[in-house]
Amino acid sequence: MPEYTEEKIIGHRDILPDGQIQIREDTIVKRDGEYISTSYHRYVIYPGQDYSELEDSVKRICKVEHTPEVIAAFKAAQEAKI
Repeated sequence: MPEYTEEKIIGHRDILPDGQIQIREDTIVKRDGEYISTSYHRYVIYPGQDYSELEDSVKRICKVEHTPEVIAAFKAAQEAKI
């Protein structure tokens, strides 16, 4: 019987000018160690959003990019849209 495994990696990270961080998580599926497919899941981390449960590499980016100034500017821009 074949053995199937899944591996999740962060395949791509984009930082937008307003501080949003877009993440693409890749799920790689293998059968008996041989690649058979990849699927993608995308999500966004907004300035001020809790990121404590995310992968360490993403946390490091958030810590650098989501400064108090970036968070305040993002919130002000969101409130101006209302």
